[in-house]
Amino acid sequence: MTTAAPERLTRIREIIAENIDVDLERLSDTALFIDELGADSLKLIDVLSALEMEYSIVIDMNELPKMVNVEATYRVAATAAGW
Repeated sequence: MTTAAPERLTRIREIIAENIDVDLERLSDTALFIDELGADSLKLIDVLSALEMEYSIVIDMNELPKMVNVEATYRVAATAAGW
């Protein structure tokens, strides 16, 4: 069974919130992880790793700079997973 895009987006948002230590309420789709939410690069690596584990995908580390907010992170994961 394929997970629908809205469900994947919700799960990705949860993974991000957990790994960058921010409440889901503060995590809008466009809030910048570093500039607005105070995340650091190590936390973003944790996000990347958690997404890889959750979806059994491989995300190239070169994609990390693109993962600036929820929308961009979803796009990176979707590309890696072929959604």
